[in-house]
Amino acid sequence: MKICYVAADVAIPHYRGSSTHVYEVAKNLARLGNEVHVVARRVSSSEAQEEALDGIRIHRFYRGIFLSSKRSSFVDLGARGSYRGATPRLVWKSYEVYLKTAFPAYIAAQVVGLIRKYSIDLIFERETSFGAGALASLLTGRPFVLEVIGNRVTRLQMKRSEKIIVYSHSIFEEIADRSKVVEVTAAVDTDLFKPDPHAGTQVRRKYSLGDLPVVGYVGTFQEWHGMDQLIHAAQLVLRRRPEVKFLMVGPYFTETQRKVRVAGIESSFVFTGPVAYEQVPSLMNSSNVLVAPYDPSKISSSEQIRRHGLGSPLKVFEYMSVGKPTITTDVKPISDPVQDGVTGILIKPGDAAGLGAGILRLLEDEEEADRIGAAGRRSVVANYSWARVAKQMSQVFAMVLRSGGSERESALVASINHGSKGSFEKPIERSQSLSENAFGACNVNARNCEVPTRDPTNL
Repeated sequence: MKICYVAADVAIPHYRGSSTHVYEVAKNLARLGNEVHVVARRVSSSEAQEEALDGIRIHRFYRGIFLSSKRSSFVDLGARGSYRGATPRLVWKSYEVYLKTAFPAYIAAQVVGLIRKYSIDLIFERETSFGAGALASLLTGRPFVLEVIGNRVTRLQMKRSEKIIVYSHSIFEEIADRSKVVEVTAAVDTDLFKPDPHAGTQVRRKYSLGDLPVVGYVGTFQEWHGMDQLIHAAQLVLRRRPEVKFLMVGPYFTETQRKVRVAGIESSFVFTGPVAYEQVPSLMNSSNVLVAPYDPSKISSSEQIRRHGLGSPLKVFEYMSVGKPTITTDVKPISDPVQDGVTGILIKPGDAAGLGAGILRLLEDEEEADRIGAAGRRSVVANYSWARVAKQMSQVFAMVLRSGGSERESALVASINHGSKGSFEKPIERSQSLSENAFGACNVNARNCEVPTRDPTNL
């Protein structure tokens, strides 16, 4: 089938987790024989507007319609992940209005053009694209499937979607038409992210880490990633084990680096800056312990986080896949792949003391660390591959495209939600009319529509 994956707020390829997610989903859908077109964010004139990569076709468009925003955190690697706090309120509010109106209308027009040019069968939209895919579906009659990562869902996306793919069972728990919702798991490239002691040794040599114990972190250093807790935990660890080094991998690290300097522990930290995606497994392999101490209290939409969790636990899957013991926060769905004490260690949100204790526990008991790391690797290989996720999605898409009774569709959704394979007839096109055209955001419990409290994706 021919699929248009609308992820207009995401640059691919890029260092960020959202970019990895979109890229892996698209790549693995293409490997199943689908023709996949990705509508992505263009952040620089050096990027090709169109590009064929790993079997997918990428179509890039500026968020500024004609120009790239120089303040985009996709471009400015010194950014903290959001400019909301530094932007005048009136400017920010005007920008929010633009993102919810003119921008999705512009992207929808581009998607309509792609549909006509390539005879697209189905539109698949990442919810953070502000309803652009849903509007294109409304304009062309193409079937529409929504992918929900967080809580920025519009009324039009809800009304237009024939199926809604989620990564946590807690999302849309209260929706009236539960048959729309299909839960899949997030995943990892287990062939790329695998145990590789030799690569880890090379990284240790490069950063002069020798045989010292190393605690690793990979990410974008946003506040809600738990940087304050990690710094506090590092202070606790270094009091007992002053030889420990903290290897910090990724962009947007300058604010964290400043806090480390103020804390007086700068000599124990190594900041690599951004690295290519294919190099990340080597850096993970150089660590003894890997940490992902998410702190939901740092996100403005705390009620949404309490109800629906943080989103896809991509980082945790990658940590576990390289066979390293992993410590992360006990909050859904981040904690879903982790069985505490068996495939990883879970800590309470914001618990710096618990994080420090967990690090010391794994550094001082190598046998337990090895056991947890190996069990984590076995778990993700068995249950969390991108190929498996793509197959689940293809089943959903085929279900939407084909004709047939709703009773059979409901049964098939249930089988997918429980991990069954299912079977399908040859898909056919169909269309659906809809008068709804509002872009207003809808609370993800699908009962009350309101303006979301979470910041828009970065400028």
